Amino acid sequence: MCKDGITKCKVWFTSLAVLALVGAIGPTDATAQPAPLGGLDDYITVAMEAWEVPGLAIAVVHDGRTVYERGYGVRDVATGEPVDEHTLFAVGSTSKAFTSAALGMLVDEGRLGWDDRVIDHIPWFEMYDAYATRELTVRDLLTHRSGLARGDAVWYHWPHDRAEIIRRVRYLEPTRSFRGAWQYQNLMFLTAGEVVRAVSGSSWDDFVADRIFAPLGMDRSVTSTNALPHMDNVASPHVPVDGTPTPVAHKNIDNVGPAGSIYSSVSQMARWVALHLAEGVHEGRRLVSDSVMSEMHHPQMLIQADAPENGLHSRDAVMNFNAYGLAWWVLDYRGRKVVDHGGGIDGMRAHVAFMPEEGVGMVALSNARPNNLIVALMYRVFDHFLDEGDAGDGAMRDWSALMLAEVKEGQARAARGRSELEGNRAAGTSPSRPLAEYAGAYEEEYHGVVDIVHEGGTLRLSLGGKTTGRLDHWHYDVFRLVPDNPANPEMFVTFSIGADGAVGVLEVAGLAPDLRAQSALGQFARRR
Repeated sequence: MCKDGITKCKVWFTSLAVLALVGAIGPTDATAQPAPLGGLDDYITVAMEAWEVPGLAIAVVHDGRTVYERGYGVRDVATGEPVDEHTLFAVGSTSKAFTSAALGMLVDEGRLGWDDRVIDHIPWFEMYDAYATRELTVRDLLTHRSGLARGDAVWYHWPHDRAEIIRRVRYLEPTRSFRGAWQYQNLMFLTAGEVVRAVSGSSWDDFVADRIFAPLGMDRSVTSTNALPHMDNVASPHVPVDGTPTPVAHKNIDNVGPAGSIYSSVSQMARWVALHLAEGVHEGRRLVSDSVMSEMHHPQMLIQADAPENGLHSRDAVMNFNAYGLAWWVLDYRGRKVVDHGGGIDGMRAHVAFMPEEGVGMVALSNARPNNLIVALMYRVFDHFLDEGDAGDGAMRDWSALMLAEVKEGQARAARGRSELEGNRAAGTSPSRPLAEYAGAYEEEYHGVVDIVHEGGTLRLSLGGKTTGRLDHWHYDVFRLVPDNPANPEMFVTFSIGADGAVGVLEVAGLAPDLRAQSALGQFARRR
């Protein structure tokens, strides 16, 4: 999952030949509307070509009603089926706000407090640090201040269920002091979903469906990819394969659902945005108290405005302050308060944002990851309602072009990193042992088991069957993972030989976006 409104994402730039085969990127006839928002329609069509986004949908809410909703492009480049306002996309980490609202409803009912200790509701919960175990609160879960780094591989690559992942948190060492810094953390939102279950007696999925989706009329919104085969009008995720946007399977992330597993459409997410702009009221019925809504939208953790974590918000959008609320970013844009969040999972990107004082909000969903076009559209929509033309000639600033230029810079850094990576590869080396001797099961207490199999003269890797791939020799006892699913990241596996001459340990490491740095998942000891 993208860092929910704040992660730097790379974008591919390739020929649009595939899209040309399935038709124009423009809006579908079923959603045609006259003179939309000062040229937004044409702007999106042109921008999608520049970013090479197969399909996108957007909805805009103003003064309590949806004033614009439209789909563009295709759900799948292979089928050419059009996107409309009812097309389902993964909303990624914008799901976190549903978890926060679910807890807020329990706060309204007096069954929970924001500052309740987690262990008072989940007695078996344990962190690496005993003090953090004892003092961690519900508020801490929702504000990314646990002291833990992301540790996402445990749910992304392995098939552990929710309870098992939460149990494994005790093995994740903190990288910052408890409450001392903001560090994005999906596992704490997973734990927040378990608090919902413990307090309400309903699973997080059922609670969100019954208490949020149903009253808002979000009858096509779901919390699991398992529901998608039974639904129509669903967008396929796309990732670049050999420079071409290519459909891939939906990533099942039910095991971290409360942090990001919801699927919805812009038409239905617009109702969610309207609920927040109305401070918890939908069609005259109050679903959430105004005090809980205020708490969710209130800064809880201040963050340096020019910090690297702000990579998704354009550097051209000058911020005077930036903070995180309860599952929402809270910042300023041109003197107005903005509440927003983004989300991303394999081949999908989402963004939800609103300006409370202006009564305006938007949601954009797309079936290409990485891309930051959906964030550029947030600025474009806000500029329209602020009547801001500051490009020097009275025209609106072209946020798409500005953010695309930033991404191209990142691509150039990645290309240089790739060149350095290849240049540092030692030529003419061979594995120190016969390939069959690397086969076996290797285990690490936090992540679990890595299985290495030797078949047909090749090594293959499996992380519980969820992430699989071929291991190609890189140099010495280092192998590069070529994943079976092109949406999965490139990784390197290093084997260590013990004093007895046998393979005893392997280390799995991923690559940073610039391909210069490696981030080790951990060392896995051979168990058989």
